[in-house]
Amino acid sequence: MGKLTTSLLLAVGLFVLGCAPKEEATVVPAKVETPKENKSEKKTAKALATDKETGLVIANGFESVKANCTIACHSATLVTQNKGNEKYWKDAIRYMQKNQGLWDLGADEPIILSYLATHYGQSPVFRRAPLKVQWKD
Repeated sequence: MGKLTTSLLLAVGLFVLGCAPKEEATVVPAKVETPKENKSEKKTAKALATDKETGLVIANGFESVKANCTIACHSATLVTQNKGNEKYWKDAIRYMQKNQGLWDLGADEPIILSYLATHYGQSPVFRRAPLKVQWKD
């Protein structure tokens, strides 16, 4: 079949599908229950507010991270897509200092490490469960 014939068949098929009668969906009203918020949940919601510009959690140390990491060096996505404990973040900083020209963070370093480990720390939740593989002998 030539390109023209294939294109014509595809166009006719899409036209027919677009003109086919549509089934009406049955709408079942969902029972909506509004959860009651307690004071600790309200505090958590306030603590997890994010900066509109960077997407970083606004908390103690946020300004240091924004100034040293996102404004001066890289996108905030590099921070938000990673998770790790304080050692992980310290190793990342050392790598950037050794290989990418990151300056000595001085007094800001413990503040940055604490912020990152607290708000972008290791998570017990993975994107999927680990595979259970049984190898045949």
